[in-house]
Amino acid sequence: MRITIWAAAVAAGLLLTGCAAAPDTAGGSVAAGARTAARASLPDDIRRAGVLVVGSDLSFAPMEFVKDGKQTGFDVELAAAIASRLGLKAEVRQTPWPELLGKVEAGDLDAAMASITDKAERQKSVDFVDYLNVGSVVVTRGGQGGDGIEALCGRRVALPAGTLYVDLAEAQNKRCPAGEKMTIIAVPTLTGSKEMVLAGKADAYLDDFPPAAVSVRENPSLAISGRQIEAAPYGIAIAKDRSGLRQAVQLALYELFDDGTYDKLLDKWQISEGSLKTGAINGGA
Repeated sequence: MRITIWAAAVAAGLLLTGCAAAPDTAGGSVAAGARTAARASLPDDIRRAGVLVVGSDLSFAPMEFVKDGKQTGFDVELAAAIASRLGLKAEVRQTPWPELLGKVEAGDLDAAMASITDKAERQKSVDFVDYLNVGSVVVTRGGQGGDGIEALCGRRVALPAGTLYVDLAEAQNKRCPAGEKMTIIAVPTLTGSKEMVLAGKADAYLDDFPPAAVSVRENPSLAISGRQIEAAPYGIAIAKDRSGLRQAVQLALYELFDDGTYDKLLDKWQISEGSLKTGAINGGA
């Protein structure tokens, strides 16, 4: 994803689960046979239930968050659109970030959509259907100088455990000069890193560009340092033993590419430059 200006805003909420309605879009350009093939691939238990249970950490605007008590964001609406193409409703279930992939692997969730970067290490436990291309950025308290990930040397950096940001920071820390190593502060949630910096308990954090741009817009004391780092695909996580579901989701996603629904959602959430229409399985490195 390239740098864009975001207008979305975060609002606090306590909703834990809910059935999301699909966007009002027609699938006129998609052959009926393609839709039939997607639904035919569904596992019987999901077809009988009529619900696709999708885990998400709803704290990552503009991708997935709660506003005025309602689940919203690009991932939430895309999940609803995918479910609709499969003749299902999407139940987006609030799930803490560290638990998402484990719950998918255990079968507690049908899938997870939570701005999850598809990378080789994660592919050992789940499969991914790729749908967006996003890079990370460094966010600092404004006026502290520096440029990009190199600006982290010698600073206190707040990072949520188990994320790609930890890998990026640790790799850079090895390149920092002796005596200028960063202090990495582990935080439990995706929003905790920003809160640490705003409170003056950390100097910087890493975030994906979309939510980082929202945070900077809402908090004049924050600033994005440098360009995006290592853009990579976001993927829909699905258990490895659910190949039928994986195929159904991939085919439904192809329908959304074809009929324009995907592009409309990109435009709505101002992320068109992150378009990724491969629908690749485990396309991340």
